[in-house]
Amino acid sequence: MNIIISILFIIITILSIIIFKVKGLLILIITLPLYIIYLNSNKIIDIIKKKKEGNNKDNLLERKEVEFVSSSSRRGKVNDDKNKKKKVKPQNKKQANKSRDKKEKSSSKKKGIVRKILTILLGFAIFCVFAATAFMIYIVVSTSNFDPNALVNQDQTVLYDKDGNEFATLGVQKRESVTYDQLPQVLIDAIVATEDSRYYQHNGVDMARFLKATALNLIGRDDAGGASTLTMQTVKNNLTKKDSLETNKIKKIIRKFQDVYLSVFFMEKKYSKEEILEFYVNDSCLGGSVYGVEEASKYYFGKDVSELSLPEASLIAGMYQAPNKYNPYKNPDKAEERRNTVLKLMVRHGYITEEEMKMAQAVSVESMLVGAKADTDYQGYVDTVIDEVEKLTGDNPVVVPMKIYTALDRSIQDGINDVLNGTSYTRWANDSVQAGIAVTNVNDGTIVAVGAGRNREGKRTFNFATQAYRQPGSTAKPLFDYGPGFEYNDFSTYTLFNDEPWTYTNGPSVGNWDNKYQGLITLKQAVSVSRNVPALKAFQQVDKKNIAKFVSSLGIDIAYSTKDENYKEYDNGGDNILNEAYSIGGMSYGVTPLEMAEAYASFANGGYHIESHAVIKIEYRNSDETIVTSDLKEYQKEKVMSDSTAYLMNNVLQYAVEYGFSGGARIYGSTVAAKTGTSNLDAATCKAKGIPIGSVGDLWTVAYTPEYSVALWYGYKENDSTHYLGSASYPKDDLMSAVFKNIPKTTKKWEIPSSVVAVTVEKETWPAQLASEYTPDSMKITEYFKKGTQPTEVSQRYAKLPAVTNLKSTKEGNNYKLTWNFKTPDILDSAYLSKYFSNSVYGNQSANYLQARLDYNNNTLGGFGFGIYKKTSTGNLELIDFIDSKSTEYTYKPTSNGSVDIIVRAEYKNFKDNASDETKITISANNVKELEISLSGNESISVTKGNYNEKGIIVKYDDKNVTLLSDITYTLNNTTYKSKSELEDEINRLETGKEVEITYSATYNKITKTITRKIKIEE
Repeated sequence: MNIIISILFIIITILSIIIFKVKGLLILIITLPLYIIYLNSNKIIDIIKKKKEGNNKDNLLERKEVEFVSSSSRRGKVNDDKNKKKKVKPQNKKQANKSRDKKEKSSSKKKGIVRKILTILLGFAIFCVFAATAFMIYIVVSTSNFDPNALVNQDQTVLYDKDGNEFATLGVQKRESVTYDQLPQVLIDAIVATEDSRYYQHNGVDMARFLKATALNLIGRDDAGGASTLTMQTVKNNLTKKDSLETNKIKKIIRKFQDVYLSVFFMEKKYSKEEILEFYVNDSCLGGSVYGVEEASKYYFGKDVSELSLPEASLIAGMYQAPNKYNPYKNPDKAEERRNTVLKLMVRHGYITEEEMKMAQAVSVESMLVGAKADTDYQGYVDTVIDEVEKLTGDNPVVVPMKIYTALDRSIQDGINDVLNGTSYTRWANDSVQAGIAVTNVNDGTIVAVGAGRNREGKRTFNFATQAYRQPGSTAKPLFDYGPGFEYNDFSTYTLFNDEPWTYTNGPSVGNWDNKYQGLITLKQAVSVSRNVPALKAFQQVDKKNIAKFVSSLGIDIAYSTKDENYKEYDNGGDNILNEAYSIGGMSYGVTPLEMAEAYASFANGGYHIESHAVIKIEYRNSDETIVTSDLKEYQKEKVMSDSTAYLMNNVLQYAVEYGFSGGARIYGSTVAAKTGTSNLDAATCKAKGIPIGSVGDLWTVAYTPEYSVALWYGYKENDSTHYLGSASYPKDDLMSAVFKNIPKTTKKWEIPSSVVAVTVEKETWPAQLASEYTPDSMKITEYFKKGTQPTEVSQRYAKLPAVTNLKSTKEGNNYKLTWNFKTPDILDSAYLSKYFSNSVYGNQSANYLQARLDYNNNTLGGFGFGIYKKTSTGNLELIDFIDSKSTEYTYKPTSNGSVDIIVRAEYKNFKDNASDETKITISANNVKELEISLSGNESISVTKGNYNEKGIIVKYDDKNVTLLSDITYTLNNTTYKSKSELEDEINRLETGKEVEITYSATYNKITKTITRKIKIEE
C-alpha cells in the first residue's frame, strides 16, 4: 500500500508542475503534509501513546501527594488501610504477562484503525486532486487555441443584388470601433459597476462569484447566474461563442471553465485591463444588428460615444445583459427599469452619488432617443436576408463576415419603395395604415422584392411582408377549396354550385359579402366574384386529409389532427387543425404575404413548390466555405400538384382578373391571374374596441404572372376605434395597381397541357353535357376539364326535335283534317324534368329550378307545339298556324283551288332553330271560296301636308263584301296601326316631299291578304 500511495503522489506532483508550472506547487503544498503523516503514522501513534502514559504517571504521583498530605489528619484510618494492604496477596508472574499482552494488542488495534482512517483521507485527497487535475487537463485539451485575431473582426459582410452589384454592408464598419481613450469615464463606470464590480482586482475570474455560480448550477438553481467577468464575456463572445447557447448544465459548466482558462492564462496575460475593456465594448450586441458602443450611441442617441451623458451611458450599460429585451425602441419601459437598476449599482459601488442617480432617473428614455433610422433604402430586404442566413447557417452575418449574393431586383424594389413612401402612390388614409408586399420569382422561388411596411425606421423592426400573420379572407379559396377539388375530386372550371342559403356542418349559416345569392353558378364564376357559399360547398366535398396535405405542400402548415407532425398550438389559444372556417379564410393564426406569394407561385409554375428564399449564394470570407442555395434540399423543386390542377387554377384566376374582381391587378397587355380577399372583424372584437359592426380587418390581393408572384396585405397592425377599414370603399385596389406597375409585363401565356381539354358545353347542364348543333350561342360556354373527365354526352335541351310521323289528311266538306303521331322527347317530359332537377347540385332549390325551366320553355322558347305551314310557289314556307303539343290534329281550310303542300313541323313557337324535319302532305282543293282585297281610291296619290284622308280598302269573300267583318291593319314605316285615324295622324305629321308606302292587311275566316298604296306629301 505504501508503494502505491507513493507512486500516485509522485505522478500527481509531476503532472501538476508540468501542466500548471509554478502554480502546480500549490497542489504539492496540499498533498505533501498528508503524505508525510501517512508514512509516519506508526511513530506518530507511539509518540501520542507515550505522551499519554507519561501523563498517567504524573497523575498518579499527584494523587499520592494529595493522599500523603491528607493522611496526617487521618492517621488512624491509614493504619487500618495498611493492615488491610498487608492482607492483599501479590499477583503472580503469569497474570502480569497476560495483562501486558492484552494492552499491546489493544494498542496495535488502535494503530490499525488510525492508519485506515489516514489512508482513506489521503486516498480521497489524492482522488480529488487527480479528478481536478483530469478535469483541468480536459479543459486545456478541449479548449480551442487562443486566437488573437478572433478578437477583432476585420471584414464586413457584403450583400449583392441579382446582377452582382453591392447594395448593403453589415459587420465591422457598422461597429465603428473605438479605443479605450475615446470611452467616457461615465460609461466605463456604468459597465464595471453593472457587469463586473471587481474587474480591476481579479486576474480574469472573480473566484468567489464563480464558485458560487458553479455550485448553484450543479444543483439546478435557476438564479445561479453566470458570474462571468468582463474578461470571460469577451472570451465567450469571440472565442467560445459556438457553445454560448448550450442548455446542458454540465456542458455549460465546462464552457465556463474554458472561459476561465482562456481568461486567466491568455487574455489577462497578453492584454491590459484597458485593452480587454476595449474589446468588450466594441464586439457586444446592443440590440438588433447594432454592435459596439459607438454604433449604439449613434443609433439610439444620435451622438458619438465620447459625448454620452450619465442617463445615456447607464442605459447602454444595462443592455449588455439582454440587448433585445432592453431595446428602448421596442421596450422603453423595460429599458428604463433596467437603466435605473444600473444607476443604483453605480451608487452602491461609489461611482455616483444619490443625487446624481435621481437626476439621471428623472430623464425619460423616450426623450433621449432620436428615432431609429435605416441606413439603406433596402432595409426591409436586408432584414429578410439576415433572418434567412441565420436560419440557414446558424451564423449572424452581422458578426460573421460573408459575401451574400441575393435575388434582389432593384427596379422592382425601388418601385415598391416609392409606393410605400408615398412617392408614386398618395392615397394613404393616414400614417398608421400599413401594407406588406412580397414579390417572388415563380420559377425558382427567389424573393426579388420586399415591402416590409410604411414609416419603417431602424433595422430588423417588424416586417409586414414576412412577420404579419393575418386572416387571408377569400385568397384562401384557391388553396383550401378549389385547388384540392381540381386535384382530388376532378373539378373542372365548369363545376356547378348552387349559391343559396347554406350552413356549416355544425350548424351556423354562411353568407356572401353582398348578403345575396346568385343561384346556379360555375366554379369559374364563383371564384371571379368571390362567393362564399360555393367555396364552403367545394370544401365540404373534398376529403379533409387531402385538403390538409394540399395546403401544407404549398408551404402553409395545416394539420388534420393533433397527431400530425406539423400540428401547432399558438399563443392566442388556437391551433392549425383544419376546419370548415378555413374555406373562406377564417384561420386561427393567419398567413404572411410571403407565404401567400410562395403558395400561389405553385399554380403559376405548373405545380411545383419551391421554398421562397432571398439568398442565392453565401461565401464565408474567413474560410473557403460556400453555400449555394439551389443545391440545398429545402430549395429544390417539389411536384405538389398535377399540371392540370395548376392550369385549371390559372384559367380560373385569369378569368377573375378579366371579368370579375381583379383586385387592382389587371394590367392591359400582360397575362395576370389574381384573387382578392377580405377579412371582417368579428362582432365581439368590434364591440370590445368600439369599432362599427361590419368593419374590415384585412384586405388582400394575391396576383401572379407566368414569371412573378405578388402578395399584398393592407390594414392596420392593431385595430381600434380610430384605426379600422370601412366596409364601403377601399383604396387597396388602387394600391395594388400602383404596385403592379412595377412588375415587368409579359405576354407569355400559360400553355394548356396535354392533361387538360377545352370543351364547349351547354350552360345549366349537370353533369356537364356537350352543346348540341342548335344550342343558342348565349347558352354555350367553353370550359376546361382534366383529360378523361370531360363530357361526352350531347345535351338534348336544344337538340333537333324528332319529326312527326304518320301524317294523314281527311276531307271534311271544303276543309281537310290533318292527323299525325309524335313521341315527346324526355327533355320535354315533366316527369323527366322533375327527376333531373332533383340532382344534389340544385341544393334546396330543386322545385324553383324546375319551375324556372318550365317558364323559360313557355316564355322564351314560346312553348312547344307544331307548326302548320304551306309551301309557296317560290318554295318558301308560309305559316298557317301553330298549335299546342297537346293536340296532334289540325283542320286545314284551303283559300284557293288547286294542289298545295302542307308541312307539319315539331318546334317551339319562338325558337325555330331546332325544329324537326318537315313532314309533308299534298292536298288538292276545289270549289274553294277565295278572299279578295282592293283599294278605295288610287294606288298612288299625292296630298298636301296635313290634309290626308284615308280611303280604306274593300274586302270580299265569295263575292260578298265582308269589309266590316274583317280584321284590317295598316302598316307604315314598320309601325302597325289598327285604326284609320291613327294612320291619318301619322301621315299628316310627315314633312313635305316625303314619300311613304302603306301596307293594308285584311284577315277573314283565317284567310289573310295584303295590298299597298303609295303616298307623296306636297306643299
